Amino acid sequence: MAAQQGPRDATALDAADWLDVHFAACQPEYEALLRAVGIQSGWRVLDAGCGGGSHLPLLAQLVGPTGQIAALDLAPDNVATVQSRLAEQALPCPIAPRQGTLTALPYPDAAFDAVWCANVAQHLDDRALATALAEFRRVVRPGGLVAVKDVDMSLWRLAPADPLLIAALSRASLQLSGSDAERETRGSLRGRTLRGWLERAGLEAVWQRTTLIERWQPLRPIERRLWADWLAHLAALAEARGLESAELAAWRAVADADAPEHPLNRPDCYLCEGQVLAVGRVPRA
Repeated sequence: MAAQQGPRDATALDAADWLDVHFAACQPEYEALLRAVGIQSGWRVLDAGCGGGSHLPLLAQLVGPTGQIAALDLAPDNVATVQSRLAEQALPCPIAPRQGTLTALPYPDAAFDAVWCANVAQHLDDRALATALAEFRRVVRPGGLVAVKDVDMSLWRLAPADPLLIAALSRASLQLSGSDAERETRGSLRGRTLRGWLERAGLEAVWQRTTLIERWQPLRPIERRLWADWLAHLAALAEARGLESAELAAWRAVADADAPEHPLNRPDCYLCEGQVLAVGRVPRA
């Protein structure tokens, strides 16, 4: 679940702490999506962009004691976190953490039965995503599975608040041509086209599922923490990206979750994000 574009400093949304919070707040939906992939006992699976390893316990459960997992992430800090957690928690199968990039996987052809890649594609531009998918196909055996899960920020919603909050921020970011902001915004809006990306990569029998992760009051503490941190992060981006005054005022209104009238403190609060899972098979011949 960490960014894999290429060498760069980790941001708050790449770090294991943030990824842990996001996973814990959305765990029922995230684990249901992983279970839906079709990973089997005894399989060799690559967790491509593993972040701090949030998905590893369930992956290990799915492949069982006869399976194997490779956990790859671009950020050395995330790899170190995975190694530390594995030393503290025994999982039912061997797990091999490693640092590396999705666009040049350090594994031989047909080394795995499946690849699981969660919330990484949004950080890749179109060329890098096509390269990563070609790499996934290369390292998965014929008949094996490639599964990509990612966000579609067009499904993001906070209420009561301006329903066009994210649209205003996305539009301003897309106008910053050639910037990281433009690239990552395009990636965050690409989720519901993932099926086509997998088909163009030569995968077969591709299917796609979109899941809305919806929350209402009373929020669990981890859910409140996720959205408070997320809104503060997005509000800071709005300050930096040249929004019009009215749009910027709407973001400033949700920047401080301790404000009494903040949506997170209201009984009618509603939160929504959308996650898309696309799965395809490597051709047998």
